[in-house]
Formats: sequence, structure tokens, C-alpha cells
Amino acid sequence: MDQAEPLKPAALPVTEAFAFADVPRLTAALKRGDESAFAWLHGAWSGRINRYCFALAAGDETFAGEIAQATWLRLVRHVRVMSDETALWNWIACAARHAASDLRRTGGRYLRALSRFAEWWQPAASAAEADNRLPVALESALTKLTPDERALIEGRYFTGESLETIGSRQELTIRAVEGRLARLRTRLRELIAEELQSSRL
Repeated sequence: MDQAEPLKPAALPVTEAFAFADVPRLTAALKRGDESAFAWLHGAWSGRINRYCFALAAGDETFAGEIAQATWLRLVRHVRVMSDETALWNWIACAARHAASDLRRTGGRYLRALSRFAEWWQPAASAAEADNRLPVALESALTKLTPDERALIEGRYFTGESLETIGSRQELTIRAVEGRLARLRTRLRELIAEELQSSRL
């Protein structure tokens, strides 16, 4: 089930330049449905958003894709004009957390992802608390991987590289890449669980 391709919006042609130095203009364009604005934001921040959703999903590839897809849909439907880059990122991060929460309430994969940490996590920990701690735990866990392992995780799950691209670069078969990714996901979950446990001591 974890072998599904990461979910992400279809690539859009970039026809107009935007910049985080002028977020009011960017968000106004997003609000009126300007496809070039969405294409620009996707190009600039898809990796960052994927990384955040991967953390919220506790390393579950398929559920991370579900959160990311729901986050982009919220952006399309509800974005408002904002003042600066920090305000925009905070809004997107909040949208991702709400998307994860909604999926959790509908019985999605979120609970199964968090249940992997149950034996390390204090019984009183809430899903909201996990949402806040998981991104920090992921970043710490990633520092404990080798550079090659980190590049494999980031390439596949944060920038959305295909298995074929990774295999070609590393001179591996697709099956070998899948095997390495599966082992790395397991290790990441264990490292994240350790980080969560230590943060509550």
C-alpha cells in the first residue's frame, strides 16, 4: 500500500512571474483562481509542503499524499489575501493540519500512522499534540540518516522524484529502490517514535 506514487497537483505552465517579496499580489492572484499563480507556488513550495505533510503522516507515504492533496484543495477553495511569506506559510501549514484532522475524523490512515507510536507515546497525548510535534521529530530523525539515505527520502517524498529517476541515478532496479525506501520508512518511523518519546520525558 505504501508503494503508491505520491499525490500532487498536475504541473501547470508558468506564464507570469511572482515572488514572495510581494505576497499580497501572489495571494490575490491565487484567490481569483489564476493558474499561473498556482503553478508558481507549486514550483516554489511543493517540496516544502510535501515535507510537512510527510511529517504529519508520520512517514506514511500514501497518507502524506492524501494530506497534501487535501491541502492543495483547501488552498484552491479558501485562500485569502495575505501580507507576507510567513503569513502564507502559516496559513498553508494550518490548512495541512486541518486536512489531517478531517481525515482522522473520517477514519482515514492518520490513526493507523499514529498508532505505530502508541507503545512509545504517553497515553494522554492528543492528535493535536502529535500534529505539533511530528514535523520537529521528522527533522531530527532525518539528521540521523546518512547523506545518501536522506537524499533518497527527500528525492522520493519531498520533491516527488519517480522510482525510475532514482534508480537511474543510483544504478538500481526499481525493485531495489522500493526495497531501500521500505526499509528507510521503517527506520524513520522508529527514529520519529524515539524523538517523540524523548520530547515527553
